[in-house]
Amino acid sequence: MGGKHKVMPKQLRVACAISVLIQLIAILFILQAGNVISIDALKTIAKGVCYFFAVYLIVNTIMNALSKSKKEKLVMTPLSFLTAICFLITAMNS
Repeated sequence: MGGKHKVMPKQLRVACAISVLIQLIAILFILQAGNVISIDALKTIAKGVCYFFAVYLIVNTIMNALSKSKKEKLVMTPLSFLTAICFLITAMNS
């Protein structure tokens, strides 16, 4: 969230909660695409969703690299990049 706050303001807490929900959904799709779990409702779209998250995380990597927060640049940028690569590799192999 930009790394501006040590304690997240109340207005941004909702955005953080939504972000956590999106991350949990992403976990389900990467596990489905990687054949770790099998949920019939996710099978047909898992590959496409993994490509979506790969692109989204590449954009996120760029935004983290441009952040004013040193911690965000040093920690979150490489983590976001590695996660994007994991989604891309999983999508390509599913």
